[in-house]
Amino acid sequence: MKFLSKEEIAALQVAEAQSNKKPKKTAEQIQAIYSSGKNILVSASAGSGKTFVMAERILDQLARGVEIRQLFISTFTVKAATELKERLEKKISQQIQETQDMELKKHLGRQLADLPNAAIGTMDSFTQKFLAKHGYLIDLAPNFRILENESEQLLLKNDVFRQVFESHYQSKEQEQFSQLVKNFAGKSKDARGLRKQVYMIYDFLQSTSNPQAWLQESFLKGFEKADFTSSKEKLAQDIQQRLWDLESFFRYHLENDAKEFGKAAYLEAVQQVLDEIGALTNESTFNQYQEVLERVVSISKDKGGRALTNASRKAELLELKEAYNQERKDKFEKLIALNDQLTLLKFQEKYHQESWDLAKTFQVFMSDFVDAYRKRKREENAFEFADISHYTIEILENFPQVRQEYQGRFHEVMVDEYQDTNHIQERMLELLSNGHNRFMVGDIKQSIYRFRQADPQIFNEKFHSFAQDGKEGQLILLKENFRSSSEVLDATNDVFKHLMDEEVGEISYDGMHQLVFGNTDIKANPENKAEVLLYDKDDDSDDDEELVTNKLTGEMRMVLKDILHLHNDKGVPFKDIALLTASRSRNDQVLLALSEYGIPVKTDGAQSNYLQSLEVQVMLDTLRVIHNPLQDFALVALMKSPMFSFDEDELARLALQKSEDKVQENFYEKLVNAQEKIGLQKDLIKAELQKKLGFFMETVQDWRLYSKTHSLYDLIWKIYSDRFYYDYVGALPNGQARQANLYALALRADQFEKSNFKGLSRFIRMIDQVLEAQHDLANVAVAPPKDAVELMSIHKSKGLEFPYVFILNIDQQFNKQDSMSEVILSRKNGLGLKYVARVATNAKEEYVPSTIKLSIPSLTYTQNEEELQLASYSELMRLLYVAMTRAEKKLYLVGKGSREKLEAKEYSTNGKGLLARETRLDATNFQDWIWAIYQAFSKEDLHFSVRFEGEEDLTKGAIGELENKSQLQDQSQADNRQSDTIKEALEMLKEVEVYNQVHRAAINLPSVQTPSQIKKFYEPVMDMEGVVVAGQSQLKESTAQFKLPDFSKTKKVTGAEIGSATHELMQRINLDKKPTLETLTEALEQVQVSSDVKSKINLGKILSFFDTALGQEILANQDKLYREQPFSMLKRDEKSQENFVVRGILDGYLLYDDKIALFDYKTDRYEHASQLVERYRGQLDLYAEALSRSYQIETVEKYLILLGKDQVEVIKL
Repeated sequence: MKFLSKEEIAALQVAEAQSNKKPKKTAEQIQAIYSSGKNILVSASAGSGKTFVMAERILDQLARGVEIRQLFISTFTVKAATELKERLEKKISQQIQETQDMELKKHLGRQLADLPNAAIGTMDSFTQKFLAKHGYLIDLAPNFRILENESEQLLLKNDVFRQVFESHYQSKEQEQFSQLVKNFAGKSKDARGLRKQVYMIYDFLQSTSNPQAWLQESFLKGFEKADFTSSKEKLAQDIQQRLWDLESFFRYHLENDAKEFGKAAYLEAVQQVLDEIGALTNESTFNQYQEVLERVVSISKDKGGRALTNASRKAELLELKEAYNQERKDKFEKLIALNDQLTLLKFQEKYHQESWDLAKTFQVFMSDFVDAYRKRKREENAFEFADISHYTIEILENFPQVRQEYQGRFHEVMVDEYQDTNHIQERMLELLSNGHNRFMVGDIKQSIYRFRQADPQIFNEKFHSFAQDGKEGQLILLKENFRSSSEVLDATNDVFKHLMDEEVGEISYDGMHQLVFGNTDIKANPENKAEVLLYDKDDDSDDDEELVTNKLTGEMRMVLKDILHLHNDKGVPFKDIALLTASRSRNDQVLLALSEYGIPVKTDGAQSNYLQSLEVQVMLDTLRVIHNPLQDFALVALMKSPMFSFDEDELARLALQKSEDKVQENFYEKLVNAQEKIGLQKDLIKAELQKKLGFFMETVQDWRLYSKTHSLYDLIWKIYSDRFYYDYVGALPNGQARQANLYALALRADQFEKSNFKGLSRFIRMIDQVLEAQHDLANVAVAPPKDAVELMSIHKSKGLEFPYVFILNIDQQFNKQDSMSEVILSRKNGLGLKYVARVATNAKEEYVPSTIKLSIPSLTYTQNEEELQLASYSELMRLLYVAMTRAEKKLYLVGKGSREKLEAKEYSTNGKGLLARETRLDATNFQDWIWAIYQAFSKEDLHFSVRFEGEEDLTKGAIGELENKSQLQDQSQADNRQSDTIKEALEMLKEVEVYNQVHRAAINLPSVQTPSQIKKFYEPVMDMEGVVVAGQSQLKESTAQFKLPDFSKTKKVTGAEIGSATHELMQRINLDKKPTLETLTEALEQVQVSSDVKSKINLGKILSFFDTALGQEILANQDKLYREQPFSMLKRDEKSQENFVVRGILDGYLLYDDKIALFDYKTDRYEHASQLVERYRGQLDLYAEALSRSYQIETVEKYLILLGKDQVEVIKL
């Protein structure tokens, strides 16, 4: 195998540069593809073609005789591995066709055949295969399974924690352990606090290459190396600097401006401060600095904190006075902060030994927990992904023959997204490599997975060592960006060259990292200059006020205005527009705004935790009430929810129904009193409320009885059905995703009962634990529209690109929860914790306690906190970089703030083109950074502009409206709002989007009121599948009935089950080509029904449908086909003359320019087709009316596809 020399690579670079090829490879890309002989690190900026380089390098090596099995290729995701394999398959096939060399043809043919088995994939997929093959060496059975379900992990972990906890509580060291538990107990006063910290530390340990070794060697390192002397020296230097700075300020003031104020009282205090500071010299001790600082701070607090305040009332001196007062205030804030640090340092030194002893107890407990959990997982033969990696490392380290086998096999060890590598993966790469055959591709500026324990310093260390010493390895920089316009790249460079350095940002954003415009086909366009859109928020109202109104937020109206301009005026498709957010907490506001203007949207998978979604919270509270109705919060949430719609007045009347002989009663007991008319205020319960309460109590009782004899899955679907709740949420904005959340809850309940765990009580307890741990049970996804704006998190957008990108909520506060934790870990310092000490108050008054509890962060904690802040801010900068580099044509950054206040702010720089360190670290959101850059540096040199817009710029007329609305938008509702009731109801539907709080969110969920006459009109329609009433909340006239369960062993398959399964099958069939029995069988496998139901479906009959004229028409017009489409429409009840909402789902239709062909499947048994035609004529007329009104097309052909006989029939109505 001959590889290219440096000279040959240089010649190739020259030849490429002189060629007429388009596109050309850059000199750096050529270097990355052909270099060999040492470890290579490719630092590839966003859009620089790193995937292309990696694929070309692999192809070049294959062409030189390397076998595909000799390459280890690690990707960050399964998707990336699949895409790389597909690219390689295509390229190898192409090479086979093009080459005339028969030997090469044979060789490449073998590589193509071996490609499916090549070591191309995630580290997790490699380690699983490795352990299945070599696990016997450490007594691991090859049939192990992965604990992918987080709830199962949690239950297992909790069980182990309880066992280890009990053993420590009963040990000789019970007193020390009890102290540890109390230290983290907090308000809960139980073991939950400790458990939370144990799990957090365990997750950290799992990312180390050897958890037990790190626990023994590094866990207490900070305590062992604690150096209070150097901490005092550093603090003394800071105090000295601040005091002398204050002295300079006061002396200048006395010698200049103070003369204007005569003998003002504050000048005396100023002189006192100068006298105190003047007594200090360079030789002064730490204690002397400390005493002077305390006296200076004390002087500032005299006279109610106004001793040093200039209180002059002379109007002509107002500006001088305010300038002095502001600067004095700023300087004393910093001095007071230093004084607080001083006080803290005293406590840290005093309680150092106690906190160290506590940490030792913690270390022992953690070690026992890690061992016990590892042992338990081995017993279960079930492991986490990290365990599989640890065992792989263990085998590679302890069995040289295995290590040598892999090192000899792999010609090259390649890794993509190297910046997101953690310490386990790095250790594994070291063990698989022979020391000089690693090829690493990544971009430290896109390292955004620190929360998954990725460590960008692994990349950074190699970057620096390779840059300084070529013998260590070769560094190749891919800086040219081929994705984005020069406007996007210039704006990105402008932000980060003023923001990032080694200390805050972890890299210097210099020539080695700045983006270079590489795609000369993209012409400069001044209209595409990046814009910062700021809603001019001219009041100090709390942001949360927006959460309790249905008014669209100012910043979202700005976004809507620009989206509509792009779409209506420039013809930009919605799919070319992306809305990126750092957090999903404001997504409801975004969805509400887009829904209001009829703009279709795709989301990246609902919320970060679907259990916290509004609609699921209502259901969880319902289940809590069924389990135990004595829970007041859950009970009130259920009553106030749209299922029962009790209002505040009704709940208040019920809350007053105490019985005479009881001092305290819960809410449920008061409901019983009201029902039995024995409450103290029974006169408040009118007949209508009595009837409503009776219905509620009967329904809950019915559900409680049902829960005792039926599965959780059946119970949940009974609740959805009884109160039309599933249909109700489908009528809300983003209804399809909400229904998917409810479906996921039911599915999870089913999975729960199929495991070893049973019962409503345990299910609720498990859900509560999952919510507490902030883990999700599953991802929920729904089929997206074809042309829609993308709404996704910045993390999900990584690796994607969109022509127009809006980065939303740049004013949203950074999440600083990590720095508020009771424990902060550092790879360098180990454990930092807050020690809860009992401190004497020395109070003489009897009413003041003699001791108080004080939470004292250890010295290591404060050091780790500072390290964490720098790491977090660096990660946030990289997150912003990832977001900005997703844009191809134009970039928008969207926030809000008072223009007047923002423009009054001044920001300092470090004199080297960067914002001052303090300015960068004092930022609370992305907007602070961007605005500071805009204010601190010459606006002429910046490649982004700022646009403020206020209320007058964001009226409905100014925003505009969507032209050519998407199909089946709810325009029928908007155009036909004929009664105030419907108007109010529809407003409430929009408003409900924003109530998203645990429990209280459920209480505030509004309901839709429907006229009482609706039932009579709807009787013939309710039997028709797919047509329902949205939001029905009238009381049922009939009483709830409880049916005994059928305990017979055989279960009869119903016609309804066959019908539902057939409908689902028809939606799953891939119509890209004519279906066959094989493709139908594959589609049927995906249908979520029992095998008994599947056996009843006649696939041959369904296949024959595609031989009919309509079937052929459907296959021939894929681009015009829409399947499983929901609709909603207003109708008027002829008797009451009131409006009501009709919702349904259309099986399918073909949309032509001048007509629509509507079709509906029916599986009912029949003798004569005319029977079904008459039965379903009304339903299809409703469907046709909905389509006609939505598309403004009069001609709608209606077809019934009858599947109830042995032969399929297609009837045109």
